[in-house]
Amino acid sequence: MTTAPALIKVMIVDDHPLVRVGMATVVNQQPDMTIAAEAEGGPRVVELFRAHRPDVVLMDLRLRGDSGARLTGVIRSEFPDARILMISNYDGDEDIHQALVAGAMGYLFKSVVEDEVVDAIREIHAGRRYLPKGVAARLHENEASARLTRREDEILELLGKGLGNRELGEVLGVSEDTVKTHLKSLFRKLGVSDRAEAVREGMRRGFIHVE
Repeated sequence: MTTAPALIKVMIVDDHPLVRVGMATVVNQQPDMTIAAEAEGGPRVVELFRAHRPDVVLMDLRLRGDSGARLTGVIRSEFPDARILMISNYDGDEDIHQALVAGAMGYLFKSVVEDEVVDAIREIHAGRRYLPKGVAARLHENEASARLTRREDEILELLGKGLGNRELGEVLGVSEDTVKTHLKSLFRKLGVSDRAEAVREGMRRGFIHVE
């Protein structure tokens, strides 16, 4: 008598109840999967992971008052073999980069069709990384430009708020000449020539978000 293969145990972490219900419905419809646990974020996520040891975690990147990337890092530090698939509305390169650096094995957009969610779960369960079509090539392309420094990241965020050079200098406690030097480096790394382009590119890559 052959033994039926073990079901893939999936844990869902998302702070929107309707999203959790939708993902749970898709998972439970699969003959080879089952929902092991659900959480909206916080310390409960790690507790549930310890208790249920899911095979794959579907983790929302941006949780209320928390970060899916941070929780991924916490889980992976205790369970190095944990397989986590980051789910997000954001398709910026920096968001994806942060998720992968934290230890996620894949990244999926919430707008994807159901088939892609279950395909991604199976791929990650099998130990393979999963990224949407075109994303891997785009990440590789943007890795050619160096990462932003903490100060460049701050300046880009402030540019998004419309601050001029003098205001930037006052907020950061540096001279206007220093601000100009940082802007020159920032523009070069983003491949842009002015402030408006820098803000647009920063939003596209996920360095800045409009909530």
